[in-house]
Parts: sequence; structure tokens; C-alpha cells
Amino acid sequence: MISGNNLIWDEQLHCQISLQLAAEELFDSLDERLYPKVFMIGIRVIDDASKAFINLECKDCDYFVTNFLSLQSIPKIIHPVQHDLEIDVSSYLTHAYFTEIQRVLRQHPKSKSVESFISNPAYINGYLVFVVTELSKAVLNTYYTLTKDFSNADRDFKISRSFIESIIKIYLNASTNALKAKSQLEFKILSKSRDELVSSAAHDFMITVSGVGQHPHHLHVLYDACNTISSLKYEGEEGLGKMIIANKNHKNVALTLVLEDPIHIKDFRKVRKFLELADHKNLLISDSVFIYGLGKLTGKYNHHEESLFVIHFTKHFHWEVLHHDKIMLSVAFRMPSLYSEQINKEKFYSTLNRVFKNIHREKLNKLWEIAIESTKQKHGTILVITDAAEEEAQRLSEQSFKVKPVILTKNAVHQVTSIDGAVLLDTNCYCHGIGVILDGIASSYGDSSRGARFNSAVRYYEFMEKKTGIVVVVISEDGMINLIPELKPQVMHSHIVQKIEDLKALVQANYNDRRRFNLIMEFFNQNNFYFSEKECDLINQLKATLEHKYRFIDGIKMIYDNFKPNKKMNSSYYLKEVNHE
Repeated sequence: MISGNNLIWDEQLHCQISLQLAAEELFDSLDERLYPKVFMIGIRVIDDASKAFINLECKDCDYFVTNFLSLQSIPKIIHPVQHDLEIDVSSYLTHAYFTEIQRVLRQHPKSKSVESFISNPAYINGYLVFVVTELSKAVLNTYYTLTKDFSNADRDFKISRSFIESIIKIYLNASTNALKAKSQLEFKILSKSRDELVSSAAHDFMITVSGVGQHPHHLHVLYDACNTISSLKYEGEEGLGKMIIANKNHKNVALTLVLEDPIHIKDFRKVRKFLELADHKNLLISDSVFIYGLGKLTGKYNHHEESLFVIHFTKHFHWEVLHHDKIMLSVAFRMPSLYSEQINKEKFYSTLNRVFKNIHREKLNKLWEIAIESTKQKHGTILVITDAAEEEAQRLSEQSFKVKPVILTKNAVHQVTSIDGAVLLDTNCYCHGIGVILDGIASSYGDSSRGARFNSAVRYYEFMEKKTGIVVVVISEDGMINLIPELKPQVMHSHIVQKIEDLKALVQANYNDRRRFNLIMEFFNQNNFYFSEKECDLINQLKATLEHKYRFIDGIKMIYDNFKPNKKMNSSYYLKEVNHE
């Protein structure tokens, strides 16, 4: 962080903290794994040698002003001209600075783990101020993304390639606008509510979808139209069906029923009535402005062209956008969300591997297929996967349908989960019982805000966990999905050991580096579950020494809470480390 006498404006630190908090509120609500980090870079564009050329507001981050010194070598071909406290900066210069910041961030070692996104600059007191937002690269890579960032009809028209890209764009634009506030009182990053920002992002992404229709007068109303259509019932029935968005002459679309008078997308009740004709073979055909009839997909669609989307109305007030059978956006009750698999595959595999020590990959794959298929059961269900499935089916036979062991296939899942009660499975995918009423003991880990299904699953798990290996998959009627046990991710113990060694080095150093201390403590706070009692004691001792050493630096005294071992922690939470010697 820069020192106080080099501030571009008085509210600079306040703005950076506000931007960080706003990013956490927005991105954490969508995917808590994204871990947003926000900082600002200011570049002086007026001739005033008394001011620093580069100004970095980067609280406890991994960058220094020296990382960005290459910005000074960019020639100012067109000098900025000041007019009444505003400034005209050449688009060349702005683009050159943007590109160089991007290059520096991509070459920094941190780029292996984070993706950086840069806002358009705001002009403040002779500086161009860019907001940089970092998000977890590994998590971003889990989302399906298009490859083209331009419209097929107009290559100069930039489009968002995914819903998450639209969210980032909306956030960065809001950040730039917030920086233009004339005073701290006027500064408000979330001038719109979180829900309004997310809806704006969905509207932005739907421009990408509607653009493939190539209608000359497409009105960008597709997002609002889909929300309204999904909300309407016809003769008391909710609307189910699919709509293709593409050019009406698309080579992979064949019209089977052609309307003489196409229906306008904003004629919502007509659209909803016509949706009744759609089924899994016949889809509504639209270019995002008009619906031309019913049709079907033909031939092999070249998904690299990114010229055809499917909108799936799944149930009342629920719809999705798909490309190449990949869900890119989910909307429920007008609220968009980032789509990820309803059960995280990595988490599912990790949990079963840790509970059932010697389970084979082939069995995991089959159990995964069964779990995914179970999520499609509208009224919810419970899958109990246990080594004791046969014995439990016998014990609970008076409160279930005990069946002759049969391998449960993906196609049979809907049938066996269509009645109330749990399905008992062993790790070989054999089904031993259906409609099982689970028993158990009262538990302090229940959740009064959740339904009877979830809480009965918790009680049963606690009754069984010490007797045998068991994992329970709970699909609630409200769409919530839980794995029991809820295991924390595995980590490398060597990373914790290294951070403790780094803390020891700071204690022994003959200089003060509170910035490094804060970064290490941030790591410890994020990973405090994984410490042994001995490690907690050592960290607390080193921490106290450094808090005393760094007391009252810059007039601020930093005190961190002591760490305590977690009773649930054991060595199974450590990943196996490979010895490369």
C-alpha cells in the first residue's frame, strides 16, 4: 500500500476497501470459491514531476510499484489536455496502459492461480485509475465458456462469452462509475443492489444469445421475455419445453410446423400457449424476436460456430440457457445464478474416496451417474450409500420395501426415487431397499431451517457413521443438495509447515515486514481447521511475538485471535505428498 503523503485523493483507501467488500458481497453470493481480491493502479497523465508516476493502492497484496515501472516507457504520443477538471486522454494511451498492466499481471507468478480483470480507467486528480479484480483461475475454469468475444453478425461488436464474464464486466463498470464520485459521501460501488447487478449481468449475457438470431431489429428483450414466459401458466399447467435461438435459416434447424404469422417474442401469452406444443422432439424456433413455428435439430451442429442456443423452460419460473448441451445460465424466480453441477463432482469423488478407502474409479463413475440422475427427481429424494446396505435393508424392512439386490442403472433411478423414502445402495451400485424410512438419534447438527428429509438424513448418518462407511446424498424438494458428511477439502500439510517456517523467519529477522506478516496470518485464518494442537500453540506463540514487534507501526496495533485445534480434524484431511527425490 502506498504511503499517505502520496495519495491521489483523500478517500483512496476507503474506496479500495469499499470495492473489495462489494466484490466479496457480489462474487461470494454466486460462488464462494472465487475469492475476489481488488486493488487499484493509478498512472499520472499530467506533467507534474512532484507526483509519483505510478500509484498503487494494494492492501496486503503481492504487487509492488516496481512491478509496473514498464508503464513509464510508453510514449505519450498525444498529450492529455485538461478542460475544467476533466481530461481528454488519447484512446491510444489508455489502451496502451491497459495492455501493459495486463501483460505485467499475466507474467507475475500469481497468474498461475488467479485470473486478473481490469476496468476502464477513471480520471482522478491527474491520474488514470484502473481497478483490478482477481478471481480464482481454477474455479473460473469450471464454468463452460464460449470462445468468440465478437458477434457473428458484427465482428466489431464485443460480446460476453459466459455469464460469469458478464458479471465481471458489470462489476468493473460499476467500480469505474463509483470512482467518479466527487466525494466519499457520494462513493457507492453498489449503487444498484446485488440482485440488480446480477440481473443486469444476465441481461448482458442474453445479448450474446439473442445476437445469433441475426434479426436486424433484435431488441435485446430476450432475458425479460423468458422470465415472463416462464411465469405464465396455461389452463393451470406450468410451461415446459425448449426454444431454439438461431437464424431461422440455420443449417441445423428444420421447421416441421411453420406459422403464417410469426409470434412476436413480447406477445407473451401467445408464446406461452404455443409452448404447449413443444416436446423433447419438437422445439419452438426463434431468432429472439419472432417465433416462426416448431422444428427440430438436424445433422451435426458445429459448436465451434457458436451460432445456436437452446432455452429450456424446466418448470414454473425456472429456465436455463444451453449451448452444445452445456448449461450456461440458470434462472429461478427471476434470479440468475452461475450454473455448476448440482453436486460438485470433485467433492463427490473426494468424499467417497475418503469414506470408502478402496473404492474403484469405475464404481465411483457409476455412483456419480446415479447421483446426478437423482437430482432430476422433482419432489426430492435421499440416496444412502453404505457398506452395510444389505444389513440395513433387513433391519429396516418393516419401514421400507426390501428388494432383491439389483444393480441400479441410470435409467431406473427415476422409478425407484419416485416414492417417498430413501434408496439403500452399496458401493457396487446394488440397490437393497427403496422407500426406506430412516431412523436415528437426536442430533445437534440438524438445521431447523431445513425440512424433515434433510434432518432425518443427518440423524441417520450420525447413528451409522461409527458402525460402517456411509455417505448420504440429500436432494430436497426446494432444490438444495447436500452430501453428508460435509467434509472440508484436503490440503497439503507441507504448505502449512512452510508458512510456519516463514513466520519463524519474520521473528528472527532484524527488520519489520508487517505486510508479509499480514499475508501469512490471512493464510492461517483461511486454513485454521487443519492445524494440530501443537501447531496451534506454536503459531500463537510466534504471532504474539510479532504483534509485539510490530506494535504501533503507522499508528495501528494489529491483534489476531488465537487459534484452537478443531476436534474433527485428523490426518485424512491431508493430501498424500509425492516425494520427487
